[in-house]
Amino acid sequence: MVLLFIALAATAYLFLASLLRTLHLHALRKKYTHLAPNPYTMTPQTAHTILLPLFTREFPFSYALSTQIALLKSYAIPSGTSLLVSTRRLTTPRAVGKRSEDTGIFISELLTSSIDSDRGLKALSKMNWIHRQYGNRIRNDDMIHTLALFVLEPLRWIDRFEWRPLLQVERVALFVYWREIAMRMGMVGVPRTIDELGMWAAEFERDHMYFAESNVPCAEATVELFVRALPGSWLRGFGRWVVTALIEERVRPLLGVQEPPVWVVKVVEGVLDVRAWVVRVLFLPRWKAVPAGGVVDGKTGRVRRELYAFEPWYVGESWWLNTLKRWAGLGLWMGKPLPGPEFLSDGYLPEELGPKEFREKSRAEVLADAEKMGEYARQGGGAVLGCPFAFGR
Repeated sequence: MVLLFIALAATAYLFLASLLRTLHLHALRKKYTHLAPNPYTMTPQTAHTILLPLFTREFPFSYALSTQIALLKSYAIPSGTSLLVSTRRLTTPRAVGKRSEDTGIFISELLTSSIDSDRGLKALSKMNWIHRQYGNRIRNDDMIHTLALFVLEPLRWIDRFEWRPLLQVERVALFVYWREIAMRMGMVGVPRTIDELGMWAAEFERDHMYFAESNVPCAEATVELFVRALPGSWLRGFGRWVVTALIEERVRPLLGVQEPPVWVVKVVEGVLDVRAWVVRVLFLPRWKAVPAGGVVDGKTGRVRRELYAFEPWYVGESWWLNTLKRWAGLGLWMGKPLPGPEFLSDGYLPEELGPKEFREKSRAEVLADAEKMGEYARQGGGAVLGCPFAFGR
């Protein structure tokens, strides 16, 4: 009798999980039926409404991981890695950690706060300011290619390793939103559809993606960041195989990373496939958004993060963390550094992100540019005006 009850309960649960996911997809298709004939007519604001649940509820794991892999893939473009090597922005242990955390925060501010919000405008203006410091050394086509990676790599990952592929309206929304970001960064010649972007990226990579010595330290520093906290050389070595297994086979030699054994690749893909099955069959839909930012101080507007990937930049200190630091003695826990003043534990404002030496130097200009970009947005932005933001480069 008990076994029968357990079997009935399990069957009912599996049916409920399947039903809720089916109803969710049906509601999503119905909500955006008006966009089906031509989804490219959607505004960036509508695109953000479509995308926000994808980032924070449906696919937070795959989107976050795929953007990290997209950054790794960008290091197969020597014109970009030569600049990173010459500036040492990515090839030292401390620089690579902060740059990775800042990149994640920039993306979070743009995608969760939205590019029309006060925080999004300031974050995007700070990105533009940083890029302007390098003048023509950052090429327009290199920036478009990075944009393409932030669109195409999440699409590839979600379609391949998630519990469902994206709907066409979601795919176009991802493109429309990132294209508007590109326009506000002053890029010119950005393709007008997602298919055109894919063809543009493929042609660009045929001509500009190849092995160079400058690719190696950028890729190595990033792979090392993934495995830095693992104990023991054997486990770190295995971790490096896992990270490189996540990179497309054709890209690995161009980065100069060690080729993982075939069995590791199969195991990694198998784990991701099992995860997709478990989420699809056994998990109920997530109703609450995964925390993407942190706690905003109502008086100062500073954000203290609660979660981090590699290093605790902008993570607020707490009594138990301070106690743990005193107990550990070295400011480390499970191989990772603990929050503290050296990691700016008082939090951040969007205009302060990026290299610490630019923090005060850029403030006035970034805030002024954010005001100008806000006016550009109120006039319709790139979607309406059809021309890039003049202060983007």
